[in-house]
This record gives sequence, C-alpha cells and structure tokens, in this order.
Amino acid sequence: MKKIVALFMFFCSITGAFASDETFKLLDGSSISYEKNIASGDTMLFLWTSRCPYCVRELRGMNKNENACKYSKCFFVNLGETEASIKEAVKALQLNDNISKNIIVDKTASLADKFSVIGVPTFIFMHNGRVLERSYHFDEDTVKEIFKK
Repeated sequence: MKKIVALFMFFCSITGAFASDETFKLLDGSSISYEKNIASGDTMLFLWTSRCPYCVRELRGMNKNENACKYSKCFFVNLGETEASIKEAVKALQLNDNISKNIIVDKTASLADKFSVIGVPTFIFMHNGRVLERSYHFDEDTVKEIFKK
C-alpha cells in the first residue's frame, strides 16, 4: 500500500511540474510559455468572454485607458470561445493593439482552473507567478498600489 501511495505522489508531482510550463496560443497564432511569459515579473491577467456584458464594459474601459498596461505585462485570457468569435469581438469593440496582441485563446479554461476562477470578469495581479490580488474591475490607482509603482 505504501508503494502505491508513493507512486501516486510521484506521478502527481511530475504532472504539476509539466503543467506549470504549459504553453498558450495567442490570437495571432503565436504561442507563449506560462513560466517564461506569464509567471515572470509583474503580470495582470484579465479573464473574460465576449458574451459577458461586464467583461465587455471592462474591455472598453481598458481600451480607452492608455495607462492600463503601464504597470505590468497584461494578458487578456478569453475563456472557452473559438478564435473566430474572439476576432469578431475584437473587431466589434475596436480593441487596440495593446489588447488584441495579448489575447490568450484558452478554449479549455485551464487558466481559470489554475486560479480557481468561478466567474468573469476577473483580474488577477501576480508577481513572479504568485497571486497578489484579485479584482472584478480595473482601477488604475489600485493597480499602482498593487505593483507599488
């Protein structure tokens, strides 16, 4: 029995190590590494869907705010939608390049699972992969305070 438990724990630890270096597809077709691009330095993740009116409101506000991504790397994680529907939303909302070039296509919502997100919109503010704060709306003053800039 001890051998079975030890073997199970070994496989769980290996799975966790591989999961942390997961790669994600950006809307433009390129890929990014979780470990190198998302979990390093100061990072803001915005988890959203185009069918969520509150998500759309936050995207519009960030689209108008030139300082939205001034304090950290920003990634806009679309959960569960096809690339075609995301591209339609980008076009309809006239999202700027700061947003559209950093949209992660997460069809399986693995980042939502990783951070135990149960609803959108959700902002996750991290430093070197460690969650500092969560929020449901964007406020520049709060972001400055979180990243102490």
